[in-house]
Amino acid sequence: MAEGSSVSESEGLEKRLESLLSRYSGDESGADSELFCADFCKVVEEYASHWHVPLPQLRILEIALRHFSRASAFFPTSCDHVHRTISSIALSVFELLLFFDQKDFNEEPLKQFTATFQECHSVLAKHENVFLLQVERLLQDGGLWASPALQAILSASSLPQNEVDCYISSELPVFLDLRVRYLSSCGRGSEAAALAKCCVRHPTAGQLLFFLQVYLSWLLKTGQHDRLCKEVPDVNGKDALHIICSLECEETDELLLALSTAFLSQQLQRGDMYYLCELVLVWTNLHRRLNTSKQTLLDACHQLMLSATNVKSIFPFIRAILQEVGEDGVQFCVELCANALRSRLPCDVLTKTFIYKTIAVLLPSDLEVCRACALLVFFLERTVESYKMVYLLYMHPDQEYHVDDSPIGNNVRFETLQ
Repeated sequence: MAEGSSVSESEGLEKRLESLLSRYSGDESGADSELFCADFCKVVEEYASHWHVPLPQLRILEIALRHFSRASAFFPTSCDHVHRTISSIALSVFELLLFFDQKDFNEEPLKQFTATFQECHSVLAKHENVFLLQVERLLQDGGLWASPALQAILSASSLPQNEVDCYISSELPVFLDLRVRYLSSCGRGSEAAALAKCCVRHPTAGQLLFFLQVYLSWLLKTGQHDRLCKEVPDVNGKDALHIICSLECEETDELLLALSTAFLSQQLQRGDMYYLCELVLVWTNLHRRLNTSKQTLLDACHQLMLSATNVKSIFPFIRAILQEVGEDGVQFCVELCANALRSRLPCDVLTKTFIYKTIAVLLPSDLEVCRACALLVFFLERTVESYKMVYLLYMHPDQEYHVDDSPIGNNVRFETLQ
């Protein structure tokens, strides 16, 4: 039944493509190449969408490839539309061939498909399409999984680094990407991670963040947290955000939180402020989605700040804590400021000024603290505006301090004033 339906579909596609060929074959100027390629892709996609298994789709691409090879005679080799269509066919063929085991390439129907592909390649070779050339080379070598180096990588066998790099260099990054996605979708996570790891370490393939994303996710899923910390030091804040957002629809919030915590920890150790505000925001949002208690969030924040090497890193956390915890987080934020001032980390005049002003904003009703902050700001800035602030605060009558009315503990207030 399915076989008969497949034959009927193939015949229908043949007729549609023949009609398309006859319509455009009269024009040799190449002026209609865009229209032809658009109509061609639309017809092929329509028929391919009727199937959700690889073999019938591969038959459709085989027919499409034969007809496009004939049509290519009517268009110039420099035509961009033709190049894009060839690339699309080659990538689709590669993606479908991933579903077949190595032994399948020595049997029908793949033997017939390989012969057809090589015939079409000889016609389309003049276009010098790298995707088509790559697929043809893989078929010549015996199939997509025939490489001994690839098999060694997937099985985590010992392989000299130069051989690993040689294999990764031999394939286009987009093909490696498709391999990793296929392995992940088939439940072969360890193999996907092994290949992704090799790609991460390669100077060209490693530029694609997808490989790092897959590898780091696997380390978290398998509880290899120590190795994870060794892999993330060089990931900047922007790339970290991209990875987390890309994983949002695929992974659990727990895994995303663990990954964002690892990224944050390493970025704080480096003292890197690049996209730190956005990364902290994502981190706190994940805590909210997991219904983390206020105290647990504060404890996690405190743990992260222990690794900070840049005084300025307190500001994104203060903003996030006040948004998530509200007044219950004021004491924690004041402590962050006090610890920053006490630390021996480099701190320029402008940053110190911001810290004093932040403390004053956090404790607006504590006149003694506000006066102290204003004086310190004036000593640093020596501006008319800062002098006016000191003058206005000292014009207020003195207030008796009541610990019960303060959002912070008496010990924290004392240490802050010191």
